[in-house]
Amino acid sequence: MSFSDYITYKEKLEGVEIVKLEQTIEKIRMIKDEEEIKLIEKAANIADKAFEHILNFIKPGMTEIEVALELEFFMKKMGASALSFPTIVASGTRSSLPHGTASEKVIKEGEFITLDFGCVYKGYCSDMTRTIVLGKANEKQKEIYNIVLEANEAALKAVKPGISCFDLDKIARDIIVERGYGERFGHGLGHGVGREVHELPFVNYRSKFNLEAGMVITDEPGIYIPGFGGVRIEELVLVTEDGYRVLSKSPKHLIEL
Repeated sequence: MSFSDYITYKEKLEGVEIVKLEQTIEKIRMIKDEEEIKLIEKAANIADKAFEHILNFIKPGMTEIEVALELEFFMKKMGASALSFPTIVASGTRSSLPHGTASEKVIKEGEFITLDFGCVYKGYCSDMTRTIVLGKANEKQKEIYNIVLEANEAALKAVKPGISCFDLDKIARDIIVERGYGERFGHGLGHGVGREVHELPFVNYRSKFNLEAGMVITDEPGIYIPGFGGVRIEELVLVTEDGYRVLSKSPKHLIEL
């Protein structure tokens, strides 16, 4: 309610106590039922098909906006009603921007391209990120990519009911820190996904939540080096009774177009 409504109720409703909900509904929504999981999985499947499509579409000389528009057009053709969020297509040094929404920058040979996108299917969101190289990757690009992939895989293997979101973040973060890039991983490991693309639980070093079966979270470590570029690998993960199930099926190895 608005503040003015609050004052009105407080003054006129004698004997009524107004209580803060404090994320009550959001906490209930953390656990998805079978129907919700099917819808999220379908949204993830549409994103996977869009990624496969876009690999055959991207060419040197295109702008980031052209690529983003093609992703949107394809996902809507596949049944998506909307984008989960403004599509991120960040190439070259712009790939060092964690939230580098598509610009008029021209994509060039030899550059990293980070693609972070998702769609809404019957009210439920998907969210995935892949980083590719247009052309042949150099040794520095391979190094950064492999560190992020290692962190992603280590966190994924630890997903299970009962593990704290803090500890899950730490598993990935420690790998990046040990390789000397801790200062270049400036966001949390992940977040819940459902009717909104960012929901509880947040998987970061401040989180007080533990994972429970039925949660759908992202696993998205990254390294971002200003003036050079960056890598993020993100997949959508369902927490199951005995571990996890990956909903994003797109390949995670370094793709060189």
